[in-house]
Order: sequence, then C-alpha cells, then structure tokens
Amino acid sequence: MFDWQVRKEGSPDTYSLPSDAEVLAGLRDGNFVPTDEVKGPLDAEWLPIEEHPRFAAAAEDIDQPPSEMVDEMHLDMNPLIDVCLVLLIFFILTITYASLERAIDVPEDVSEEKAAVRVNPKDIKDRVFKVIVRMDGERPVIKIEGKEVPPDKEKIFREMENVINTTGRKEMLLDIDRHVPWGIETDILDAAKGNKVHSILNNQNRR
Repeated sequence: MFDWQVRKEGSPDTYSLPSDAEVLAGLRDGNFVPTDEVKGPLDAEWLPIEEHPRFAAAAEDIDQPPSEMVDEMHLDMNPLIDVCLVLLIFFILTITYASLERAIDVPEDVSEEKAAVRVNPKDIKDRVFKVIVRMDGERPVIKIEGKEVPPDKEKIFREMENVINTTGRKEMLLDIDRHVPWGIETDILDAAKGNKVHSILNNQNRR
C-alpha cells in the first residue's frame, strides 16, 4: 500500500511511495529536492519536504547547489580594441600626411599687397645646381646639371653629392614635369635632404 505521495511544487503529477523511509531515501539520493511537496497518510494538505516535521531535519542536511561563481578576473577587451583601432587610424593618417608633405611643395601664403618676387637665373647660377625631370614616353628622364641619371634613389643621391662636392653649390633648382610619378620626385627630395641641400627652388606644373 502506498501511503506517501510526493510531487513537484504545484504539479498535478505525484509519486506514490510505501513509506516515509522511501521519501527520505529519494531526498538524499537527489530524486527529490527540499522544495518538493509531500503528503503523508495523516496529513490534511501538501507541505514542502523541508517544512514537514518528518523530513525537516534531513532537508537541512541536504547540500544546496552551489551558486554560479562570478569570474572577477574577467577583462572586458572591447574598450581596449576600440582604443587600438583609433590609434591605428591616427598613425595611418599621420604617415600618409608625412609622405605627401615630402612630395608636395606647399606654397606659403602671399599677401595680396606684396608682388611675387622673380628670381633671375643669372643671379643664382653660382649658388644652385639644376635638376630637370621629364617624361620620355613612359620613362622618366632625370638630368642633374645636364647629366642623365637613372631613376634610382641611390644613384640620384651619389650624382647630387658629386655635383655639390665639385661645384660647392648647396641649393637646388628642381624643374619637374607634372606627369612625372610622385615616387621619382620623392627620391629626388630625399637625396637633396640627405646631401643637406640648403634650399630647393621648385619649378613644377603639377595639378
């Protein structure tokens, strides 16, 4: 004969057991939890197992399931990733601007009240050496003081160094065609900088 009944809290489904010992064994084996409801042969209504006089002491000894531990060492990487992306964009823009700054000769603002100063080549011929760059089809032609130089950065540097040491001229007049690739002009400006050219006079028609 089944005198004891157990059910989940508020559930219509019940388990019938022959004795309170079976209920107690199910509680200890984990088949039931302290909040499940039980009703004995002398009970008028359902009671939680943990509140029933027969099982209250045993229910207190049942280990409660451990609460989920919060990982306090967890680091949120999203802000760090956002900062890295901002820095990456900043460095890309900075490097790009620096490269363009070397290649483009930005003219200074000239007041409308001041007329442009014209330079007479005869007045500066003893101070400057001339670099002319033109396009021959698809091939850039570089001439330093009339001598053609291959479009190689190291050879441009060496020829410019030779002209400076030979003539003592430390200023450069750059006459460059607008169709010449930017890389060629950059190599020439780098070579001038490496040879410590005092000033560079540009005669360019870039648009």
